[in-house]
Amino acid sequence: MDRSLKLSEKLFCLAVNPKNGGILMSASSALGMTLTGSVFVELLKTEMISIQKGLVHLENSSIQNDQIHEFFLNRIRLRANDRKLRNWISYFSVRSRKIQKLFIRSLAQKNVLRTEEKRILFIPYEKVYLMDRELVENIRRDVEITLLSMAGSSDDSVILSVMTSKTNLLSRIFPDRERRKVVARNLKNLPETDISKAVQEAIEMMHAAVFAAVS
Repeated sequence: MDRSLKLSEKLFCLAVNPKNGGILMSASSALGMTLTGSVFVELLKTEMISIQKGLVHLENSSIQNDQIHEFFLNRIRLRANDRKLRNWISYFSVRSRKIQKLFIRSLAQKNVLRTEEKRILFIPYEKVYLMDRELVENIRRDVEITLLSMAGSSDDSVILSVMTSKTNLLSRIFPDRERRKVVARNLKNLPETDISKAVQEAIEMMHAAVFAAVS
């Protein structure tokens, strides 16, 4: 069984409460946006899409075996014209429940997560739990090391660390408040790749739009 995890799957695992299961409350509001951003990073890195002047362009229309990537690419194929990245992030973010189910299914098949049926007022729902705690702890530790010292960090580690902070998961990585302050300063000086910069800008636009809607 292939136990390797994509960037987006690592992010999802970090958003699961390691003790009690379920999605961490701090991460729940931003997870849809950051998962979407992470998937776009993966599609860029595999050259399935490109971003030209802020527009997402489909480079490869072939059907993918990866169910998460295929969910995204199928929607992009159906568009006759290129669309702005920030619009795609908005489009997929409102479909976050469907997307999270795809992640849970994929990670359960890899024996990283498991689900249990629960009920609230007789309404059934599935609660997700970590199975492979050691694997997820290694992911957490990699993000911790990256955020404390950027020297020698890979692009993937930097991007995952940025997405982790955007998902309000710094307290998951750094329970100590003083260390979080240090990391917050480090985040302002993170090295940027072309991919991470494009995705960060789109997520920041989405955060601004959400803030404007509720204020």
